[in-house]
Amino acid sequence: MEDQQGTLNIVDARGYLVISLPVSALRGVDDNRDGRLDGRELQRHAAAIERDLRARVRIADGEVAVPLEGVLLNLSADEQHREGGPATHLVMLAVAMFPQSPRRPRLELRVFGRSPAERTYRFVATRRSASGRSEEDLQRFTPRSPRHEFFE
Repeated sequence: MEDQQGTLNIVDARGYLVISLPVSALRGVDDNRDGRLDGRELQRHAAAIERDLRARVRIADGEVAVPLEGVLLNLSADEQHREGGPATHLVMLAVAMFPQSPRRPRLELRVFGRSPAERTYRFVATRRSASGRSEEDLQRFTPRSPRHEFFE
């Protein structure tokens, strides 16, 4: 997953979320203060990171909040760091369990990094319409626009 990008793939009543988040947006997890997260730091702080991200990455159908299930966190490999090495970004995977197929899926994202490049996300949501057609919606998230409803 590219840095600062995310996807929400809606299949029936489930939303599969994948998002690349900057380490600089996380508090108290970069123990050696190198601006990166390594495997030991991730393991040590995984529970706290998950709690923090559950509070700052929210999915809803209209105004009805939907819990995130099965949250997984991984270090993001980039061209400078091999997989498993220290990373500037963390990849979060989760499943939103909607009570029914969502009509107005909404994402609120309040995880912005320190550098200008870490303050904008490119996010794509996809779903199949009732007619079977595939729909796609591209949104940009910024600190000034952290909440979007897809497929309006």
